[in-house]
Parts: sequence; C-alpha cells; structure tokens
Amino acid sequence: MFRQIVLAAALVAGLAAMAPAHADALLDGLKTIPGSIEDVRIAGTWDQGTKTGAYRVIIARTVGEAVTARLFVQWIVYHDDGTNTVDNTIEIKELVDLKLDIVDYTSESDADGLSVFIQTLNPNGSTDQNYELFVTSPTEYRFGPASN
Repeated sequence: MFRQIVLAAALVAGLAAMAPAHADALLDGLKTIPGSIEDVRIAGTWDQGTKTGAYRVIIARTVGEAVTARLFVQWIVYHDDGTNTVDNTIEIKELVDLKLDIVDYTSESDADGLSVFIQTLNPNGSTDQNYELFVTSPTEYRFGPASN
C-alpha cells in the first residue's frame, strides 16, 4: 500500500512538471530585451488629439574598448482599456556620431514636447560636455550642445 502511494505521488509530481506553465506575456517580453539596454525612464507625458501617453527614454551602451551610448525616445500610448502600446520610436543619431557615453539626464515635458538635458562622458579623455535635446514630434527634434 505504501509503495502504491509513493508511486502515485511520483506520477502526480511528474505530470505536474510536464504541464505547461501559465503564459506571462510581460515576463516573456522582458526576457527579450537586449543586455545593452541599461536605462529606461518615463520622461514626461504628452497628449495629441484623442491620444495620451508618456515619453520613454532608453539608453543602450556598446561594449568594447570605449563605452558609448545610444539614445532613443518612444511615445507610449495609454488606451481606455488600461493597456498601452509603443506608438513611435526615434534614435538620436547625432549622439552616436559623437561617440560619447551618457552619465545622467533630466527631462521635462510640456505642450510643446519633450526637453532632455544630457550629461556626457567622453571615453577618449577629451572634455566632457552637456547637450540638449528638444523633441517636438516623432519626425522633428533638435540636438546640440547645451546653451547654459
């Protein structure tokens, strides 16, 4: 009798191990984020017509002799059913050309768009510099040295 109980318990445990786990789309999606993504922040909110949402700023870093950063801005849309989606994504290509790393940044949003103030580190030892990014739409932005 004891042996039958042990075998039954082993069978139940084996079947439980074979059963598929509940799918978790969020967790599965997080597992696909590249390791080079090192910073993700909500940088402010926006609204345009019937759409509302948040700006998400993403920093990815290269590996190698000199660490350099890539900077992306996304428009996250909040839907009435409580879900959200990525509406647009842009990369600030000028930063890639400068071959700098981002030490920190601050951001503000208003009716005109998103302002990001960026502190950089030059991996080649040259003078570090601050930059400003002004994003008015997914097709229009200005990037350059900070004016202050």
